[in-house]
Amino acid sequence: MKKLMIHIMLWVMILDTTSLYQIFKIPSLVTHFVEHKALNQEISFMDFLSMHYWGEDINDNDDEKDMQLPFKKFEIQHTSLDFFPCISSFQFKSPGWPVKVNYGPERPQGHYNAALGSLFRPPQA
Repeated sequence: MKKLMIHIMLWVMILDTTSLYQIFKIPSLVTHFVEHKALNQEISFMDFLSMHYWGEDINDNDDEKDMQLPFKKFEIQHTSLDFFPCISSFQFKSPGWPVKVNYGPERPQGHYNAALGSLFRPPQA
């Protein structure tokens, strides 16, 4: 049953988003051909198609019916299907990076001698 529903939905989506829905207008094409055949017995189906699609249509005051034929008018359709999952709430979390200050010991560990740090030092043995 699921596969059947998927196939039906697929066909509905294809027919809705493309020009294939024009196929449903084929009965009006046949009906209009029968009307032309009643007016002129000499007309063939190829003559009928060339008259309505490829050439100049004769002025027979049936323009409204002519425009109802399949693939006579093209409508550009663009359907965009975007899927966005439903998220009920947002939660902002700060990374909370702990700032750990480590500058060394609070008191100096040794005794500083200015003479040892200068450029000119006394000679050492």
